[in-house]
Amino acid sequence: MLTKQTNYTNLRQNLASILDEIIEDRGIVIVNRTGKEDVAMLSAQELSSMMETLYLLKSPANARKLLAAMERANELECVKIESQSVSELCEELKIEQ
Repeated sequence: MLTKQTNYTNLRQNLASILDEIIEDRGIVIVNRTGKEDVAMLSAQELSSMMETLYLLKSPANARKLLAAMERANELECVKIESQSVSELCEELKIEQ
């Protein structure tokens, strides 16, 4: 995820294009404000996805299950799996088409 920075003046002058860029890049824009706290902008879909992930990881038991599943998936990426046609798979499993 890309993070970019801009100031309030630039944001005001280029609001539409900055919002489009946030959506297209799925990135975050930090708006620096003089004398005030900075603000982060991101797409509503990205925020929703982050909130869902946080919710799923809130439970330690659920977090362990999800992390274990991710580790298994990463291990499978290293295993070369030969592709088969549907006909070959049906023949191997003795299933009539």
